[in-house]
Amino acid sequence: MKKYFKIGLDVDDILFSCNEYAVALANEEYGFVPPMTLEEVQSWGKTGKRTDVLLDYYQREEFVKNQPLLPGAKEFVKELSKRAEVFFVTALPPKLMGIRAARLMEAFPMVPGENIMMGFRKELVNMDMLLDDGGHNISASSSAYPVLMRKPWNRHMTGCISVNNYEEFLTFTDILMNQAAYQWEEREEGRVIALVGPSGSGKTEIMEELVKGGKALRARSYTTRRRKNGEEEEAYHFVTPEEFDRLEQAGQFFETTRYARNSYGSMIKDIRGILETGKDAVMAVDICGGIALKRAFKKQALLAFTERPKEELIAAILERDCPREEKIKRILSLDVELRNEEFCDITIHGLKDLQKFG
Repeated sequence: MKKYFKIGLDVDDILFSCNEYAVALANEEYGFVPPMTLEEVQSWGKTGKRTDVLLDYYQREEFVKNQPLLPGAKEFVKELSKRAEVFFVTALPPKLMGIRAARLMEAFPMVPGENIMMGFRKELVNMDMLLDDGGHNISASSSAYPVLMRKPWNRHMTGCISVNNYEEFLTFTDILMNQAAYQWEEREEGRVIALVGPSGSGKTEIMEELVKGGKALRARSYTTRRRKNGEEEEAYHFVTPEEFDRLEQAGQFFETTRYARNSYGSMIKDIRGILETGKDAVMAVDICGGIALKRAFKKQALLAFTERPKEELIAAILERDCPREEKIKRILSLDVELRNEEFCDITIHGLKDLQKFG
């Protein structure tokens, strides 16, 4: 194992419950009607809304002493410590640092005390990987691979690597450390082909060609975005934001992501239904969806990066029938998305490379 690989972990809402715990305390103390919910927390700063009362709890000694460990946190850190050297990177007032350090050493004895790093200047921390739920910390990070843990208050973030849970982060760690490479073996079930690439890289054309060849079926994702002119209704399950939220809260999706203010989600039962026919299931996802597929289907999942020159990608985005703001966001995220090639199993250079799928 590459123990020289260094991984930094944020603490609040990564290992210890912070916002959810504060919401519960605030409901008890203030008797809010209706009760405050975690979904109302949209940022870490003041917003002029009732969630501002939460900021006071973060400064209290009793709060830091009693924050509950998140389910699975101990097991997660233990597994991660087998793969790399783990550091805790946590921001809190100086008067609370001793309490936080004592709790971390008690809960996670597998991580040495000297690996606890405290301070608000997280952009100065240079790790191989950093897992954080603060979008501002991810955007400013100097770590090689900053990873966002998806929470209600960072759903606006696009163009960054993100995960939904511990398992997905461990899977991404294995991908980076070359322990989760795709291996095709003859089996009765088909493969899960995940096409990963920037907007305009040709994912849809490749997917249609694979389906036309008869060996694959398209696994339809659910999305809140509007249907494009001329786009087939079968391309996605088009749903309202309210319908999407209901499905997500009911645990129907095994992976979700946000892109240009639109939500996307996939159901594992849809993919398994295709695999049971013996055909491949093919779908277009971002790298976050690809990581989720690796977690769910292990080496049966093939991540294929769809490559296209950057200037052609920009031209394709500019020609898109979508709002100007969305075009700008897609262009700004290109450099990050192009980097995702290194996390994929193969690279596809357009339709001429379809033979790589076998």
